[in-house]
Amino acid sequence: MAELTTTERLQPSLLDRLTDAAPSQREESREQRVISATRLRECVIRDLSWLLNAVNLETSRPLEAHPQVRSSVLNYGIPDLAGVAVAGIDAAALRQRIREAILAFEPRLIPETLRVSVHADAARMDRRSLLFTIESEMWAQPLPLNLYLKTALDLETGRLDVVEGHG
Repeated sequence: MAELTTTERLQPSLLDRLTDAAPSQREESREQRVISATRLRECVIRDLSWLLNAVNLETSRPLEAHPQVRSSVLNYGIPDLAGVAVAGIDAAALRQRIREAILAFEPRLIPETLRVSVHADAARMDRRSLLFTIESEMWAQPLPLNLYLKTALDLETGRLDVVEGHG
């Protein structure tokens, strides 16, 4: 395998760097300090899944009087959608909330390339799920990587599945 140049090396996220997968080893190997573009993509998808499956604080209490809290890690996640009927969802507002959460908590995506589309067309989904797509470019060297995700939100359980799709 060819050696990566300094500009081509990608570091794992802070959480991944702080997680000790091999506590018996005193030093990390090079493979643990630098990740591939494929591994970066997997980590971003995993982290977006965690973000979109977390219920934010604003779901349980209004935060208009606390704008700093609204944009902090205390409000990590999206509104709780479990038990909500498809007809009761404002697709434009949901799209905006998902986009805001991604912009606030996923810095590896390039903000000006992020597009979130909610598919609220009843002919394209059943009454218990909501479909949307997330498209963006991820920061990488030497070139950004394209990311296209398909998501399905189960409105009965509130569980959101994030899978890589093809645009």
